[in-house]
Amino acid sequence: MTIFTLQFFGYLASGLLAGLLAGLFGVGGGIIIVPALLYLFHMDGINPVISMQLAAGTSLATIIFTSLSATWNHHRRHSVHWPMVHRYSPGMIIGVWLGAQLAALLESDDLVILFAFFEIAVGLRMLSHSPKETTAAAEDASAQPTTLQGFVQVSGIATIIGILSTLFGIGGGTMLVPALTLLSGLTIHQAIGTSSAIGAILSLVGTTGMIQSGWENSALPPDTLGFVVPLAALGVILGTLITTPLGVKLAHLTEPQQLKKGFGILLLLVGIRLLW
Repeated sequence: MTIFTLQFFGYLASGLLAGLLAGLFGVGGGIIIVPALLYLFHMDGINPVISMQLAAGTSLATIIFTSLSATWNHHRRHSVHWPMVHRYSPGMIIGVWLGAQLAALLESDDLVILFAFFEIAVGLRMLSHSPKETTAAAEDASAQPTTLQGFVQVSGIATIIGILSTLFGIGGGTMLVPALTLLSGLTIHQAIGTSSAIGAILSLVGTTGMIQSGWENSALPPDTLGFVVPLAALGVILGTLITTPLGVKLAHLTEPQQLKKGFGILLLLVGIRLLW
């Protein structure tokens, strides 16, 4: 078996797991893809100075397809709140582009540490909060005021999420799902579906920004597009397209509180592993 085949198999395996989690938890899969790519890039001898940027950019490229697949499957089950997608998108696009420019300026090791603490913090938050799941919550979200103050609040939150998501190479679900449930009043299933739709927009703009910001970086290995590794992206995409529909089915068969707890535990484990 050639080195090329071994590399591709590793990327494919990462994609299979990430796709399952993307459909199940409404995330783009980056919480699994980024740590996996960091490990695989280390094994391949890629310069650690830019390994986190490459992992983030490549992860965002794969999340385009993961999020589109998850969005379609959630939409078929009427769990995408499209008005909320429209409210979050403008601020998200601005934040994503800013995050891509910051990624080129920050140290890779610092990004890894920030990513780890971020995962732990969100995991603890999801485990500690247990809002009631009601249809009224979704109705309240639809009726939220669309005043200038409300628009500025949503845009500010979306911009921050966009910046952090691009820096960490995630689809935003780790922040969007809590925001949509805790701040915007969606049920957990609606938040997961809506997060997937917003993540598709985020990842498309983010991938473009990461290609642009890393285009002339002298530390890049051969056969890259800025901070995106096409071979790795292809392997992960193939894996996610296989398992994302399965994850969506499992999400709709699982109790909301079990989903929240599983999501929180997953984030804790990933964050702790990155620190050690």
